Amino acid sequence: MIDTASPQTVEPVEVAPDIYRIDTPLGDRFASLYLVAGATSTLLYDTGVDGTIPAYVLPALARLGRTAAEVTTVVVSHCDVDHFGGVADARDVFPHARIVAGEADVPLIENFDRYLADRAREFREPYGWDEDPAVLAWCRDVTRETRLDGPAADGEWIDLGGRVVQIVAVPGHTRGHLAVDVKSADAVLVGDAVLGASVKHADGTTAFPPTYRYVDDYLTTIARLEEKNRELLLTAHYPTMRGTDASKFLAVSRRFAERLDQQVLEVLTAATDGLTFAELLSLLNPSVGDWPVDGTEGALAFPVAGHLERHLVAGRIRRTGARGGVAVWATA
Repeated sequence: MIDTASPQTVEPVEVAPDIYRIDTPLGDRFASLYLVAGATSTLLYDTGVDGTIPAYVLPALARLGRTAAEVTTVVVSHCDVDHFGGVADARDVFPHARIVAGEADVPLIENFDRYLADRAREFREPYGWDEDPAVLAWCRDVTRETRLDGPAADGEWIDLGGRVVQIVAVPGHTRGHLAVDVKSADAVLVGDAVLGASVKHADGTTAFPPTYRYVDDYLTTIARLEEKNRELLLTAHYPTMRGTDASKFLAVSRRFAERLDQQVLEVLTAATDGLTFAELLSLLNPSVGDWPVDGTEGALAFPVAGHLERHLVAGRIRRTGARGGVAVWATA
């Protein structure tokens, strides 16, 4: 968790009228949280890891002349710990806040064991793949779960007093991922709903693959955001994108997913004896992106599992048996 003993000096960046970006440290990356301010209340988008709110959000509110009591809505974008690990902080310091997430993600946010089973360690069966124990330990360390106030619905309107925003369902990275559309500012807060061709370090170098999980949902989300065509695309781990940069990022996100879909099929087609999930990852990881090979297969597991499942449903691949107790996959 983040050390909260000394609150940080934070200069929230006003990226659009009454929308403020708060960049918080996440190892050698960053995670951006957002405040949307109305005349009478404020919305917080994402909580960061445990300790982020007292260390970064409360000082940012103070710099803006706002108080914790004015935060009436906390939207947790999705069920990854760098976005929901601080929900207990939100419960502790925002007495009037309704804390919500997408319906499919709520159970994973409220129960860490459920998060482990359905998200962090979901590939144990049938893929025989598990997350690095050090990563799992870090996830546990940066998370304090609490009960939410229920799900937020796609299309729900939230009135902040002179500023009305809308909840938008943007699944794909997770099943319940939510965005916040601020039409009056021509901006949409999307968290990790779209991920380009790679995730970046804070210095702009490539860190690891885009970790979308449900391919058809992800492509539908990209199309939905393209249709909205907001001037500002506000993400969690990339610089603020405007205009053509936002449009290009959405197009890159789609092209990467479409290309990986074909690459998964090509690698399986070339394997005469089929491949386990680990074997498929080891063949794909050096060739499908420009991230470092070491330590990144765990991230690539998310989209590759999604593409495998997509091909399986379409009848293009099949499970042929097992090798070493692990499922083997081949083209149909």
